Amino acid sequence: MLNSLKNNRKIERTTPKISNVRASCITDTRAAITWVTDKPATSQVMVCNPAGFATWTEPEETLLTSHSVTLGDLYPNTTYDFRALSGYNFENPIASEHYSFTTLPDISPPVIKSVYISDITESSATIEWVTNEPATSQVGYGVSEDYSSTIALGEDLTTFHSVRLTGLEADTSYYVEVKSKDAGGHEATLRLFPVATSSALPIGREVGMRAPDFTLQTIDGQSLTLSDFRGKIVMVNFWLSYCEPCMYEMPYIQAVFNKWSEAELVILAVNVRESIEAVQGFIDSQGLTFPVLLDSQGEIDAVYQPPWFPTTFFIDAEGIIREVKEERFSSQEEIETILQSL
Repeated sequence: MLNSLKNNRKIERTTPKISNVRASCITDTRAAITWVTDKPATSQVMVCNPAGFATWTEPEETLLTSHSVTLGDLYPNTTYDFRALSGYNFENPIASEHYSFTTLPDISPPVIKSVYISDITESSATIEWVTNEPATSQVGYGVSEDYSSTIALGEDLTTFHSVRLTGLEADTSYYVEVKSKDAGGHEATLRLFPVATSSALPIGREVGMRAPDFTLQTIDGQSLTLSDFRGKIVMVNFWLSYCEPCMYEMPYIQAVFNKWSEAELVILAVNVRESIEAVQGFIDSQGLTFPVLLDSQGEIDAVYQPPWFPTTFFIDAEGIIREVKEERFSSQEEIETILQSL
């Protein structure tokens, strides 16, 4: 009889009764869930979004009879299903019936925070920031506070924003403002301290210098200019049709061209002082499909001065020479290792 009474008390102690479940203090992103129990118990809430995905709040292990849990990071104008959970311990709580509430329409602009400026060069800078809700990404900038130039990344909504400013003048301070607009059309603006670009790099053929610009004709008669490919990695390969090391490495360069996206990598193979017939014959024999440029007078060869053939200059998205490979490549992997390091 005594054991039976103890078991009954244990069962009664672990099954509180939940009542007066309510959702209150509802805004566009928050709500408070309250309820009472007939005996001290834990506090927790299970929430389901319209897609049926359930989340649980962190359990409050303090035993109470009056319970209150605040829900945050909710979406505006959205109906949520919820249940209150209470028990003698948080491992085996009792659940209430299902209830629901609808958040208010969005009434406030996004909150812009954690602004970070990085990768500042003589001509570019990256602006990153975070918003507390999905919103658009826009940066205005200029040498005065009129912010005359603007970069906007469309109408895509995100909470992490990253905008790259390019085409800036060297050794110049720019006023910068970031803007984000949420789905409800509410816009937030934050003006930053001026951003100063670095001093101009010297132009030259050495690593760390800005690559000398040039314009050459392709074998098909198209004019290509090196600086037109800013924003992409560029391989400038100097070669000759009768150069055996050049013949050896061309299949590796072709394989890289086939594998890498044109949005990421541009390959410019510059032939020096040879006839169109000799160049075309080499292209046909090797099955090359990447752009082959004709430096018929050796003008670009004189500027870059490759010590021998082949020589390849690796130029980053800012137009800066990052590596020079003298002599031939031994494999496709060797080329890709260099590209991945840029």
